[in-house]
Amino acid sequence: MQVKAKGIVIKTMDYKEKDKILWIFTEELGKVSVLCKGARSPKYRYQFMTRPMIFGDFLLFKGKSLYNFNEGTLIHGFSDVTSSLELLTYASYFLEMIDIVTLDEEAQPYLYRNLVTALYLLESEAIDVEVITLVYEIKLITLTGYRIGRQSVPFAVSNEALQAAEFFLRNEYAKSAEYEMDHTVKSELQRITSFIIKDSYQRKPKSLDLLKYM
Repeated sequence: MQVKAKGIVIKTMDYKEKDKILWIFTEELGKVSVLCKGARSPKYRYQFMTRPMIFGDFLLFKGKSLYNFNEGTLIHGFSDVTSSLELLTYASYFLEMIDIVTLDEEAQPYLYRNLVTALYLLESEAIDVEVITLVYEIKLITLTGYRIGRQSVPFAVSNEALQAAEFFLRNEYAKSAEYEMDHTVKSELQRITSFIIKDSYQRKPKSLDLLKYM
């Protein structure tokens, strides 16, 4: 059965001598594992579609255990993100979190839209990268069934931090960028989201570790 799906490649893995497996997060199908035969060959026609962060339309064939890649059309490659080590690190973190919090073939349209929006804003640099990350985390945490509150962490939480989190959750990214928040509240929110993410999910993200050395 052939299916069409729009999505973002969140990770890849070399497979056998010339193949690749892609994990694509799609709006219609959720996260799917896709076998891309011959993808590592220099003559492969769709090689440009087989790297992380590619946003495109994919034509897939449903196999017994994996989907098979038939063809694809590029929508956006986020080249400005990949040319900046800092932006690439944050984008990799966004992709890694999707891989951590989602199950195979479970449609999560709101998580999908949150990821696409965050990546486009990250590339535009129209909003502070730390604000984008906080909004992304807060929405992701809530969409996966957790909440940000005093009972969520083993340390004191200020009213200002809770108010900011609620504002970010209820509003779009553009409006969140207008929210007046001092460095103390931002740092507190970062501590809260970091704890919840490390405490609530089966795997801990590693992508942001690079920032410690930058």
